[in-house]
Amino acid sequence: MQPGPDRQPRAGGREREHPWDSEENCRVLSQQGSGEGGGVVYCICEGGLYTIRVRARAGCGPLMPGDRLALPTEDGESEEIATILGGARYRDMPAGAQAVITDVVHDLIRDLPDKFLTFYNRAGNLSRKFHAFQLLPGIGPSKALQMVEGRGRLGWDTFEDVDESCKIDSAQLLTDRLVEELKDPQMTPSLLENVVRIPDA
Repeated sequence: MQPGPDRQPRAGGREREHPWDSEENCRVLSQQGSGEGGGVVYCICEGGLYTIRVRARAGCGPLMPGDRLALPTEDGESEEIATILGGARYRDMPAGAQAVITDVVHDLIRDLPDKFLTFYNRAGNLSRKFHAFQLLPGIGPSKALQMVEGRGRLGWDTFEDVDESCKIDSAQLLTDRLVEELKDPQMTPSLLENVVRIPDA
């Protein structure tokens, strides 16, 4: 029997009910209430950038945007999070979460460069006339070609290498594209689905 459309296989042959089930950590976007009584916290997962709602443990105290929290797993509990309530669409998030999501994603990308440099080091042509670099805001065909030439065969080790080679703010451009996709999940081609959320990306 094949897994249903909302279920994904996980290690050991068991099915994964939600796409964020394999996530270990998340970053806070906004918190409803003081945290003394628990309350709902909007977060973004570090691995696949899934936006979720969680219920905080009573007495967790105030949580600030960008705070890193461990998610509860089958093998252990989280000090701050009692349970994951479900996914959270951008349009349904409170204004506070929407206001900080770009900054939080940018910091996350800078903190986990190996994962997100994958795009710059592996991006190729999507068609004969369109390179994946052109998905980034403000990057046209000639700039994309320049970036490919600057990458060469060895690629880049840091975002600073990309910036110096291509004269761009690589982390910010990637942030802007990914946040656009979080706002509009129908955007295609999707870097979230084709780069960020693939295994070992």
